[in-house]
Order: sequence, then structure tokens, then C-alpha cells
Amino acid sequence: MRQSTRDALTSAGFTVAAECTDLAETLAAVARWRPDVCVLDRELPGGGLAAIAALVVPGRQPKVIVVGGGDSPAEVRAARLAGATDCVPGTLDPERLAASVAAATRHTRRSKT
Repeated sequence: MRQSTRDALTSAGFTVAAECTDLAETLAAVARWRPDVCVLDRELPGGGLAAIAALVVPGRQPKVIVVGGGDSPAEVRAARLAGATDCVPGTLDPERLAASVAAATRHTRRSKT
């Protein structure tokens, strides 16, 4: 999943600052790199929902996009309630992921001005 995500984002012109294997690595990488957008696997070891909740602070970065997991309304709602900006459930769709990151990036840039 990490390689597919990296390929999809770099092909769309985005820079991938870090690839993490669990919640602790993710929190450390976000603190170090301070990305505008963080793409998280819903099944991240340590807890995808816990990672979203730990990263999301109203009005600040990063925006969080959740990939993978089920596409049931309940799962999408849980990710949104935890603070995710967008959800790209199911099998990775590179075009949808790139569009979601682009939208989150545009929103981030508008809110900084």
C-alpha cells in the first residue's frame, strides 16, 4: 500500500516527505516534516482513527486523508468524525487520491492567506 500511494502521489507531482509503518512513526514524522497533507492507511498499526485524532487540530495542518479500509457509511463517518478531510476507501485509486490531496492542498493554501 505504501509503494502504491507513493507512486500515485509522486506521479501527480507531490512530494512524499515520509513513509511510516505505525502510529508512533507517523506522529514523529509529522512533527519533524510538518506536512500540509498526511495520507493515512485506515489500517495503520497503532490505530488509523487514533492517528487522525492525534494529528488533527482545528485550523492547523496537516489535513488528513484516509485510504483503504471499508467503504461502508459507518467507516467513512468514523474517519470524518475523527477529523479526516477526506476518505478514499477500498482499493487505492491513484487518480482519486491525487485529486483528494490536491483539493486538501488548495484548501490549506487558501486558509494561510
